[in-house]
Amino acid sequence: MDCLLVYPEPTQDSPSIYPAFSIFYVGASLERAGYDVEYIDLRFDPKSRLSQALTKNPLCVGVSSMTGYQLEGAIEVLKKVKNHNADIKTILGGVHPSLLPRQCLQERFVDYVVVGEGEETACELMNYLKNHRNDFQTINGLAWKKNGDIIINQPRPPIKPDRWIFPLNDKTKRYFRIAVKGGSMVILSSRGCWRRCGFCYVQAFHKRKWRPMPIDKFEKELNMYLSELSFNTASLGDENIGKKIKRIQGLSRVLRERAIEWHTGISCDCVSKEIIKTMEWGGCKSFEVGVESGSPRVLNDVICKDYAEGVETIKKSVKIIAKSDISPMYSFMAGLPTETKAELKMSMDLADWIKKVDDKARASFFVYTPYPETPMYKMAIEEGFDPPKNMQDWSKFSLSHALNPKIENLYYIAGLTFRKDNIKRNFPGVNRLRILPFEFTAYARWKTRLLDHYLTKSMVKNIIKKAVERRNVEIEQIIKEELSE
Repeated sequence: MDCLLVYPEPTQDSPSIYPAFSIFYVGASLERAGYDVEYIDLRFDPKSRLSQALTKNPLCVGVSSMTGYQLEGAIEVLKKVKNHNADIKTILGGVHPSLLPRQCLQERFVDYVVVGEGEETACELMNYLKNHRNDFQTINGLAWKKNGDIIINQPRPPIKPDRWIFPLNDKTKRYFRIAVKGGSMVILSSRGCWRRCGFCYVQAFHKRKWRPMPIDKFEKELNMYLSELSFNTASLGDENIGKKIKRIQGLSRVLRERAIEWHTGISCDCVSKEIIKTMEWGGCKSFEVGVESGSPRVLNDVICKDYAEGVETIKKSVKIIAKSDISPMYSFMAGLPTETKAELKMSMDLADWIKKVDDKARASFFVYTPYPETPMYKMAIEEGFDPPKNMQDWSKFSLSHALNPKIENLYYIAGLTFRKDNIKRNFPGVNRLRILPFEFTAYARWKTRLLDHYLTKSMVKNIIKKAVERRNVEIEQIIKEELSE
């Protein structure tokens, strides 16, 4: 075996069975180049499979990780590799190491870091390793060690859509089948985003480059998926669907012709009557809208959403969406650098206004987390944030993390108030009675803006944890059925 690619479990508080594109795209490129690749997704594969794969002594092991909980699994895998055979080269890729390559390479169990998209960098690195070359400085997008020194090479330009290799093949097909059976099929029609949102990793990772896939390529790939898999619902996993009406018309046509109901994400300033009407015609059933804040100052001066009319841009989009049958989920962030109590109240007031205008609207309030190398990261440090010094400490971060206990309270209070879809899914039938009393108290707290002293939060967390465990049992049955075929 030339390369073993591993995807650690990404979260501990909600089931996720979407395809692991971060290793599938890289693996497909390596296989296209003629290398022998195996895949392990630790959401589904037992850890014993990792041990078995290591007995083949692959030339290298690549691990993908985001910032947060997934790093804990990445650390465990990388250490296991080195303990098994120190000569196996370890490669860390994904969002987190791309943002902090130097810090990651300070770990003794990391030999190389792939910065940014990994397909072409991984193929070049594999060629060098196979041919015993050590002039790694010529590989763009690679960070590595030389005699104890950390070297970060020139960045690699974003990969153009015509060079994206189709990620489904005989070795990855079973993972896609699990996603389909669990209702979590994802397809991509673009990469990156042009926005400069100060909290988002995309700006640093994709360099504000939005690369839409040509409609003919999207249609061809969708047909390839449908030739191997049977599904009638999917999510477009794009960071932003964009605002080019001709492209959205093309996507909508392709999906409508195949009777696929779909979900995606869109920015407020991309919303127009024509776009929403087209998406609705095309079978779009829901999307996420990044509102972030109800404060004009925070919205444009801190986050840099660049909305020409500020909050009014949000309100105009809400009114348009409200007239459609599409179910929107409006996401907010709280605990932002320099955000005042009055500005947080503006966000909560905006959420109430949205729900009043569009009764089918949902809303979530996430805890602002200072992700490394984002513009607001520096602001957070100036506000007193002490950045983690290693991968282990970064593994403790999440969008509901108690960096700010008051804002974490808001995460749960808003969730119990606005996310009835999640509640119905996690607490079906009579199980709803377990969470219902906490819905009432959360609603009362929301209406009175009482965020302090949330004494029942630990009980809410425990009840939700048990509900997730019940859902995990269902997912485990799907996995068991798939792996037994």
